[in-house]
Amino acid sequence: MRTDRYLLVTIVVILLCPLLAFGQTEFTSVDQFLKSVLSGEARLNAKAEGDLNADGLADWTGLIHREKPDQSPTYQLYVLLRQPKGGYRVAEKTKEEEIAGMGCCWVEDLQIQRSSIFIQSNAKTATTMEAATHQFKLYKGEWRLVGLRIYYIDHSSDVTTETDMNVLTGTIVEKRQKGDRRPTVRRRTKKFNISLLKDFDFLNMFGTE
Repeated sequence: MRTDRYLLVTIVVILLCPLLAFGQTEFTSVDQFLKSVLSGEARLNAKAEGDLNADGLADWTGLIHREKPDQSPTYQLYVLLRQPKGGYRVAEKTKEEEIAGMGCCWVEDLQIQRSSIFIQSNAKTATTMEAATHQFKLYKGEWRLVGLRIYYIDHSSDVTTETDMNVLTGTIVEKRQKGDRRPTVRRRTKKFNISLLKDFDFLNMFGTE
């Protein structure tokens, strides 16, 4: 009887361990967190440190790149907040999204500045290049998209366009320039839908529709 009970407890522990690891949200260090999410062909593609919630502590965000046999590679972003008593807590994460092919889109840069996460994603074709920088921030209790800047250049026409969008106010400033000519600036407004970091798909046009 005792042997059967021991065997049952062992089986339950084995079954629950992956679930417990998956649900873990607090870690003593970034290294401990990375050990929990990096397996197989997964790697840390980019990282950044800085204060995200105005508590004077350096928080952390990291982009995980995963590759699996017979599947498209994926991106997933994690946000870890530093705790006053030490360690980190997973505050937010994106869905694990497939990386789009055919020149779109790959993450070029990841930074923390002004209590915001800035993610630059690039896309290109034979004649065009586009860099989109999404700005996410903890706003009214949600990790929301608050700004988006898109730089676009068409080599076939020698035209560059910079579009700066304030998602909260709806203000859009577009600067267009052809070659060395004087740029033209156009301002307009638009009502943006609420876009959350957890839904970010790493595509350049995320948050504009």
